[in-house]
Amino acid sequence: MPAPQAPHAPAKLVEVLEKLQQCKRLDIRLEERDETPLIWAVSENYHDIAVTLIEAGVDLNARNVDGNTALLRAACEGRAELASVLLRVGAHRDLQNHDGYSALVLAKRRGHREIVDMLLAAGADRSLRTAAGAGFEAPGHSPKVSLRGGRDARLERQVIDAISRCRDGRMEGRTLDKYINLDADDRFVSTRILRGAYVRHEASRSPAAPPYVPLEDGMELGIVSSAVPEIARAVSCLLCRSLEDARLDRGGHVPPQVVERVQREIISPYGVAHLWGITGHRFVLSRAVGADRSELLGTLLVGRSKDTIFFFTGRYNNLRHSTLRETVDFEQPDGDDAAHKWFDRFAFPEIERFKPRAYHHIANFVVAKECRGRSLSRFILAKIVENYARDHLDAHQRPVKHSQYLLCGRGLWQIGDPPWLERMERLGFYARQGAESFFIERDWAPLPEMRRPESGEVISNVDYNRSFGLPDRVLASTPRAGSNEHLADRVPEVLRLSRDPAAKLQYFQAMFDFT
Repeated sequence: MPAPQAPHAPAKLVEVLEKLQQCKRLDIRLEERDETPLIWAVSENYHDIAVTLIEAGVDLNARNVDGNTALLRAACEGRAELASVLLRVGAHRDLQNHDGYSALVLAKRRGHREIVDMLLAAGADRSLRTAAGAGFEAPGHSPKVSLRGGRDARLERQVIDAISRCRDGRMEGRTLDKYINLDADDRFVSTRILRGAYVRHEASRSPAAPPYVPLEDGMELGIVSSAVPEIARAVSCLLCRSLEDARLDRGGHVPPQVVERVQREIISPYGVAHLWGITGHRFVLSRAVGADRSELLGTLLVGRSKDTIFFFTGRYNNLRHSTLRETVDFEQPDGDDAAHKWFDRFAFPEIERFKPRAYHHIANFVVAKECRGRSLSRFILAKIVENYARDHLDAHQRPVKHSQYLLCGRGLWQIGDPPWLERMERLGFYARQGAESFFIERDWAPLPEMRRPESGEVISNVDYNRSFGLPDRVLASTPRAGSNEHLADRVPEVLRLSRDPAAKLQYFQAMFDFT
């Protein structure tokens, strides 16, 4: 039975969903241009759908009626993050369409320098020519306004679910399910599997070194592939058990239903393997506990690109800050009433300044509950800086001791729930002034009630804001010396919002400098 459609639902999105539901397989074709869902998703920048299809094992090099592949469409439309993903997972870099254009020539012709650089780094052939004789040195110039598909967040989630149901077993991570993983034993993994999960970087400064950093007391630190099932379950176990402490009914600040949704959809073994793994470096700290047994002590996810944003208002994942306006439909309705807009629920910094420049987004920063009180969070940060922060390594002339990626940004950046800011400040992070986000309560979108656990008394939004230091924290603070990423001109708006009965603090932003 076809899925119910929202008014003015994007036609191709509906077609993809209906064909997946009817055919129950992934090798379907769309009517227009004989496209695969992957070619369509890359073309119109349905990022989450494209990544889900890639992880499901679809044919990366399938062509449409024009001979274009997903990588060719990424090069044409300037989808740099998706082009990077496609190259990393094995898309053929030198296929030519029916007019003879390769991805390299197309990217240069369209002026997409970042994609040109990554194709050259991947070894793309500079000698290929089009049917008309254009080549890398003289590709012509044809700037193009990128396509942008209509957006319907509900339908997008249904398509992603349908793709997941059509997986056919070609990829390891598909055996992972969406469930709340509170099994403490899952944090123990085979050392052999852990060592096999470490990621090597072909362009490493130290290619002969091991793909991890040995540390004292039998510990080691490294970037792992989240697609390895044992690793995904171990990381999920750390994250789900830690998030239990945030439940409102257990003394935390988040409604239980929200915690359970995140545990099941975002940090379940399936979520760890498939949601942010391609756009983030998954660091794990472990220690040996036997001849072939290791315990995961902590984890931190760091954006591969300085432009990556892992999540945005709960509806979007794996975004590029530079293309937020193109990627996100800020006019999307909230439900069936077009007068109610989804983004009217929020107040946050203007999009062009939402993320600080040259900082890597981080998420999922936790230490195993059994290991708290040992300063391991501070230890993880210190060892990442000492071994993986390029600017720190260069400034201190330190050798690279591993064959993995380096972090090329100025530091780390977190969008954090209110209670976490104090903890992050103890670790050396500092608040980005003027960058606070708020929920805005509407008659058509009431916020869940917050009650004091001991008395059951309802907590007003203003009292909630005050409990986390607003507005006093902002009034008393001064910008960190040397940082030019504060939003001083937005501070008066933050002060106003913190006193508004309809506004409830959503997130702080915190930053951590490498040097």
